[in-house]
Amino acid sequence: KKIAICAAAACMCLVGAILLTTSAPTPMEALQTTTGASVATTSLYKTGQPSTDFPKPTSLAMKLKSPTLWKAHMTTNVGPFTVLVHRDWSPNGADRFYSLVMNDFYDNARFFRYADNFVVQWGLKGEPHIDEMYENGANIKDDPAKKTNSAGRITFATSGPDTRSTQVFVNVADNTFLDDQGFTPFGELASADDLDLFKHKINAEYGEKANQNKIINEGNSLYLQKAFPHMSYIKAEKVEVVTP
Repeated sequence: KKIAICAAAACMCLVGAILLTTSAPTPMEALQTTTGASVATTSLYKTGQPSTDFPKPTSLAMKLKSPTLWKAHMTTNVGPFTVLVHRDWSPNGADRFYSLVMNDFYDNARFFRYADNFVVQWGLKGEPHIDEMYENGANIKDDPAKKTNSAGRITFATSGPDTRSTQVFVNVADNTFLDDQGFTPFGELASADDLDLFKHKINAEYGEKANQNKIINEGNSLYLQKAFPHMSYIKAEKVEVVTP
């Protein structure tokens, strides 16, 4: 299980800036990867394709190199929010998040964990074929911590060193005690309104009741939509490049 650490006795529990912008890559534009190769945007996964078409963790489509500074615009069933991603804060984390967003990974992902005055966590797609593929063998290396886990910053959840994969959380409070426990922010919510969405609009009624293993094995349709029908979720995502 991916976790964010809670404060009491070091116990473990499951665990953005307006700038001049450039447009996102055009459909035929090649994207740079961390290997030095390039990949066409037309080869990326888009919502509506069969889940069996989703790229494997080892594919070039999941090794995209993040722009220096970019925005992830997320549309949810309770309103939009924007994440401003800084690659220099956490290069490996920014690269993975960029690869996930560019491949529509978070579409239909539920905010399955709401830890009041702590974090809101998401990052399981709710498609068993995909989540099982990324549960093992898809982890990325840790980055040295450069920024603190203050309210509004976004960080990958982990289950130990070098275990970041797809799950992320937004700090809804100042969680500086996470800084020396391997939790490295790679971005921040772009505005106070975005943080307000996490604090007051995303549905908090289910708290931390959802079981991650059941999400992975049964997905949205067989588990989350039946057991937690009012759980908030992401409807769409897109990238806006600020600094290439």
